[in-house]
Amino acid sequence: MAGSAFLFLNLAVLAASMEFQQVFILSRHNIRAPLAEDLQRTTTLQWPEWNVPATYLTEKGIAVEEKMGEYFSQWLKNEGLFTDGCPNADEVYIYSNNKQRTIKTANAFSRSAFKNCNVSTHYQNNDHLDLIFAPILKNTTESFKEDWITHMQAKINNLYYLKDAYAILHRIVDIENSDLCKQKILCDFITKDVVVYTIGEEPNIKGPLAVGNSIVDFFLMSYYDGMPMENVAWGKLTQEEDWEKLLQITRENQNVRFNHSYLSKDISRPMLKFMRDEILKTPAPKFTMLVGHDSNLNSVMAALEFDEYSLTGQLEKTPVGGKIVFQKWRDIDSNLYLKIEYVYYSMEQLRHGTKLDSPLSATLQIKNCNVNQDGFCPWSDFVKVLSSLY
Repeated sequence: MAGSAFLFLNLAVLAASMEFQQVFILSRHNIRAPLAEDLQRTTTLQWPEWNVPATYLTEKGIAVEEKMGEYFSQWLKNEGLFTDGCPNADEVYIYSNNKQRTIKTANAFSRSAFKNCNVSTHYQNNDHLDLIFAPILKNTTESFKEDWITHMQAKINNLYYLKDAYAILHRIVDIENSDLCKQKILCDFITKDVVVYTIGEEPNIKGPLAVGNSIVDFFLMSYYDGMPMENVAWGKLTQEEDWEKLLQITRENQNVRFNHSYLSKDISRPMLKFMRDEILKTPAPKFTMLVGHDSNLNSVMAALEFDEYSLTGQLEKTPVGGKIVFQKWRDIDSNLYLKIEYVYYSMEQLRHGTKLDSPLSATLQIKNCNVNQDGFCPWSDFVKVLSSLY
């Protein structure tokens, strides 16, 4: 669906005198240093250094998230959910995974969206895995394992169209002369990927898709963080069509691992339960936000069976800092409605984050909750969808 300006509501909705009652946001962390720490094995070229450790939110990521918080602050006030004063303690709840990049993202958002207010970020204050944010394999039945592996393998078998993306990647990194090749692990991007199914870990793969995803992630985060273009893929990535092809790798990495409506319900069950309980409890906070990862957004969208969508100006399906915004509205006849928006920054906005305009948005739709021309579906249908998960 086409992107739009950040102010979600159009004149038709305003004329209907809808009342904004509640919002629940599922957010991805903002710009971070790359996840992989051993990429030197993939090339003879020297990778550029980052000024923060691997996986950490960067200063640019903090600044971009603060800007996002400013826009949300204005929107929440414009639509009457909050006033210019600080919200009551029970009206706002922000919960983050216990990773540096998610905690820092949540903190940056809250201090900007609720400026000079005592709004805390809640998180599990230890090194243990927070199961709400962990889309890990828990089902020990052999039938479930077979279904999952079959699903992943079927998707892998259809990735032949990535050959052009892999050719670009091969040209950039020259993997044939890398340590990875010398160690006889991977010498090309033609080798077949292998499904990895381990209880207590995320569904994963070994092979070209996993290695390619790590490399493209490094390029993309370098681009977002504003590195000089000669340091982004060593200056070898200048054509938009090459970016389009390479980012197919990151999209398919998530698609293979997390995009299955039935199976994703199992691995995302703790987060889905948290969402259901927070959204439907009485009274519910006016504003709730979970800050996690692309795997969380993708597995939840698969479980809730979102319709296919596109984001104008973005080649990622779940860009850094992007937010799925579940909104509860009431009309003048007290009928309740759901509206879902994906709010995000374009690739160019993230690259030039010091001059950010309003973020973009796209209206989303889930199965069994059909939207009208203004993007609303009956709240009762959404309740049925949430309740059917258990």
